[in-house]
Amino acid sequence: MNFTLDQLSALDAIVRTGSFAAAARELHKVPSAISYLVRELESSLGIELFDRSGRSAVLTPAGQRLLEGSRQVIEQARQLSRTAAELRDGWEPELFVVVDGALPMSAITSCLRRFADPQIPTRLRIDVEYQEGVIDRFENQPADLAMVLGLAGDADQEGLECRALGALELLLVASPQHPLAAQIVTEGSRADHAELVVRDSSPRFARDSKRSFMGSRNVVYLSDFHSKRIALLEAAGYGWIPRHFIAADLSQGRLQVLKAEPCTWTYEPQLISRQGQSLGRGGRLFVKTLLPVLEKKL
Repeated sequence: MNFTLDQLSALDAIVRTGSFAAAARELHKVPSAISYLVRELESSLGIELFDRSGRSAVLTPAGQRLLEGSRQVIEQARQLSRTAAELRDGWEPELFVVVDGALPMSAITSCLRRFADPQIPTRLRIDVEYQEGVIDRFENQPADLAMVLGLAGDADQEGLECRALGALELLLVASPQHPLAAQIVTEGSRADHAELVVRDSSPRFARDSKRSFMGSRNVVYLSDFHSKRIALLEAAGYGWIPRHFIAADLSQGRLQVLKAEPCTWTYEPQLISRQGQSLGRGGRLFVKTLLPVLEKKL
């Protein structure tokens, strides 16, 4: 059984326009060519598609069922044609970016709004992970881009293109109502208080949980920095958090930086991609949209 897209298009046009002649005008063919396409389609399928007992083009029940499937095939062919045109123009069908949740999400939402433009054919996929979970997702999915807090050394950067994104400052903070807020924090004084830690999203973390960053015996793992901020505000513990999450809380006295050494820590986030894999138009647009917004936030 062989049929062509021209045959299916002729069937669709006849039904939509109401006659063979009108379909011929729409498809820029002579009526005899439309009749020939329909006869060839019927012969190929072994089914009569039209009831020819009257003067108008009326589908048989079998023709009606086949019309529905034909229109699905026509739409798929059109989508394939659009995709091919987009690829010729350099647009990726999808751009997959993994982001560390410690970074400002306002920069990411700017990119999401930009890619919501119907004139941009690339679909933007954003996944948020934490710490080593970002690298795991980038390597194993694999993603096109990743925004990481930093790579440990030259060995970690092998085979990667790395672009610096600025500096991300973390602060060691607690609520003014927390016992540590009123004292100079030492290793001994903090050991009995709950340290709030955002869980590393790498699957390896479930098998080998990290120890406390500050030496506390009681570590509370949270899923993200928004949950951590709430726990800090309610004096449930102390911990490290990026400044951009709590800038208003600091200025209004809801949180304070602890008197500890150290009480600040700086990461140097990077945007990474694979060497030898050039970004398409979607990837370049993402970077162009991201960087100016991120510079204002870091």
